[in-house]
Amino acid sequence: MNNRVSSASRLGAILLFVVLAVSAVVGTLAARLTDPATRLGSTSDMMLFQSGSPVSDFEFIDQHGERRDQRSFSSGWKLVFFGYTFCPDICPTTLADLNRVWKALPDETLQHLEVVFVSVDPQRDRPASLAPYLQYFNPAFVGLTGNPQALSLLAQEINGFYARVDRGDAPYLMDHSANLMLVDADWQFRGYIEPPFRPDRLIPILTAIVDR
Repeated sequence: MNNRVSSASRLGAILLFVVLAVSAVVGTLAARLTDPATRLGSTSDMMLFQSGSPVSDFEFIDQHGERRDQRSFSSGWKLVFFGYTFCPDICPTTLADLNRVWKALPDETLQHLEVVFVSVDPQRDRPASLAPYLQYFNPAFVGLTGNPQALSLLAQEINGFYARVDRGDAPYLMDHSANLMLVDADWQFRGYIEPPFRPDRLIPILTAIVDR
């Protein structure tokens, strides 16, 4: 009798373990299916990590002369682009592309998305020049400048790159990364998107990331 009870108890424990294990697997799969990194995947020109790395808080000045830290941004994803107003090609092309994408995105997506233009040339990019520059492309875009130390740390943490290129008597240029860096609502670096940033390519990606 005791042996039958003991066997039944062991069988019940095994069944409970199996049920819990199956539930854990199902829960994991469900979480992965709702994670944009799983749904979008990764390609040679895009990377989206399922978990991110934290971005340190900072203090910049925006194009309106206002001090900006992480708390001054709305809760949502950030498309971070490193550039500068004297840029002859990559920056105006990218900002024009992003403006076309911005105008085509639905309002519910725009409510959870911000474009952040981080100047890699704080020496020349003051609010007086940054404001009309971004106004020309899209007044909703946020420009950050004025803190070389914060710029250096931010670039390190989200895989950005920039370097000064001296040209003798001609004005210097800035070499910089051309990718869009993806930062989530919790200020975690989550990946990047390489150019080109055509609306037909970028809109489905951003919609899948934001509308999850």
